[in-house]
Amino acid sequence: MPFLTGGGTMGARIQAYDWAVSPLGPFETWPPSLCVTLSNMLRSKMPTYLLWGSELITFYNDACLPLRGIRPEALGQPLPQAWAEIWDVASPLVMQALRGEATYVQDVPVWIVQRKGYPEETWWNASFSPVMAETNDIGGVLIVIHETTERVFGEQRLRFLIDLSTRLRGIPDARGVMATAAEMLGRHLKASRVGYAEFSETGGSFTVERDWTAGATPTFAGQYHMGDFGSPVESELRAGKTVRIDDALMDPRSAEEHTAAEFVRTGKRASIIAPLIREGRLVAALYVHQGEPRHWRDDEVTLVQEVAERTWTSVLRARAETALRESEARFRQFAEHSTDMLWIMNAETLEMEYVSPAFERVWGWSPETFQHRDQWAETVHPEDRERSVQATERVLRGDTVVEEYRIVRPDGSMRHIHATGFPIFDEHQTIRRIAGIAKDITQHDGSTVYVVDSNEDSRRNLCLLLQEAGYEVKMFSAAQAFLEVAPVLVPGCVVLDIRDAATGELTIPKELKARRAGLPVIVIGEAQGNVAVGVQAMKAGAVDFLDVPYRSEQLLEALASAQATIRERAEQDQAIERVKALIAALPAREREVLDGLLAGGTNKTIARDLGLSPRTVEAHRARIMERLGAQSLPELVQIAVMAGLQPKLQDR
Repeated sequence: MPFLTGGGTMGARIQAYDWAVSPLGPFETWPPSLCVTLSNMLRSKMPTYLLWGSELITFYNDACLPLRGIRPEALGQPLPQAWAEIWDVASPLVMQALRGEATYVQDVPVWIVQRKGYPEETWWNASFSPVMAETNDIGGVLIVIHETTERVFGEQRLRFLIDLSTRLRGIPDARGVMATAAEMLGRHLKASRVGYAEFSETGGSFTVERDWTAGATPTFAGQYHMGDFGSPVESELRAGKTVRIDDALMDPRSAEEHTAAEFVRTGKRASIIAPLIREGRLVAALYVHQGEPRHWRDDEVTLVQEVAERTWTSVLRARAETALRESEARFRQFAEHSTDMLWIMNAETLEMEYVSPAFERVWGWSPETFQHRDQWAETVHPEDRERSVQATERVLRGDTVVEEYRIVRPDGSMRHIHATGFPIFDEHQTIRRIAGIAKDITQHDGSTVYVVDSNEDSRRNLCLLLQEAGYEVKMFSAAQAFLEVAPVLVPGCVVLDIRDAATGELTIPKELKARRAGLPVIVIGEAQGNVAVGVQAMKAGAVDFLDVPYRSEQLLEALASAQATIRERAEQDQAIERVKALIAALPAREREVLDGLLAGGTNKTIARDLGLSPRTVEAHRARIMERLGAQSLPELVQIAVMAGLQPKLQDR
């Protein structure tokens, strides 16, 4: 059998096989077409199957052995018998090949039971080709397969993380963040239950306020002692290790009778528990429960860890924002007007007590340089300076002033500012401070692209491509050079090539994410099939990742998406600013009537509270609706809420 020379392990098995019991008969009777095809297949590095004859007798090469795992020997068996669980998927394609039609399928899902001893959801690319016999008819089918499970799961995980970040970004309260993350993760993993546990100061107990459950699965909400779940599990969590249990009755960490009974009683026969350690203390954990045994994949464990970190970061952000909203009275009043750049000034010394970080992005100066009203006045365009200073004098006398003026930035560029200034009264109705908000209303459509690429040729090619597409391009050869000027750049997209260390790898998206700058980053790199590279880029703050080589259309599509986000944000900000300005400009009595309407008052109750007649309140109400462009009371409330006002229902 010279055609088996070099056939490796499978060649030896074929030689040792007792073909007397096979429909193919002894080697000497095999047709040349079978021998030649089999010889070529055995030498291939791609996993390949050969089905021969009407019985579809199975041959395969050494590359198939790892894919078969613990499956019984299939050599010489009909395929429907040798690999029964894939026959429903493969049979139409095999029949098509037997009719002389070659086919190729991509990312086909197949459940495999016997490869590793537990059910697996796998994904495959495969080609099915007819093999011609000497009689000029079809003698068999050649199947070349390639498993894509890891890539498919990686792409699914990446899409999930992007969707999760998008959803969490718009949720203002911590409970909502945890509930949304739990539900999304539970549905994605098809788990029984997902939730967050928060630990006591000592870590001896934990509390679950709420969780997500599937179907009839009971909630895990309540208070628990760590000891109920076994010291091995507790030790790993305190050490910051993610606990992965496929079956609590079999896992040595939970197999002790009392511990196993607690796991089963609470409906978590299988679990993933991702701890969150802050300053050396176990503060919280994200848990995923399954009521029955389940083999957790490595990528599922990794996903739970990533979701735990992302969600907890959003939880802390939401709690900090809630605490800020509920802080001092002056900030409650200030929050009614808050937009981009926020400031508070001492009414006696005219020194700044607070300047928000957005000042640096809009003005181009660091907040530390903006300590006195005179320093602010120097940034105002000379033609607008006197009028703007006079406006602050009016605020110092007790007026609320809305105005627009121009500023000149350090780089010589000019921006248009929409500003609202108002007094802050103390308990004696004395003006101790004045405050204000400032919004950059300069039109930016996001058509500027900042290319950061250390390779001169690549940088030039990107510039030509983007300029031909109508973008204004500014180029940087290193991350540091870009980050030094990032605070003063107009909104636009960043294209970052990380193939060379000189571009700082993922420093730029991390820094911009930390600064909350309006500069979406598109990362270009060489993943070479490693999805983790793209995941790292997205975790760092990138909005998209392009694997080299990529098509120019992919880059332009990514830029168009980012540019649309910039425009949408600008339009929303302008609409909100316009409404805030209109509300700020309302006369005092009309503002009181508006507050009464938001509190659920009627013309009669508002008239009683303000000492007016119902007819007068009705006239004020009509003028308010006209000023704000509202056609009905619900629309008026919606407009006011959009501007940041909160309706407060009162008992009547």
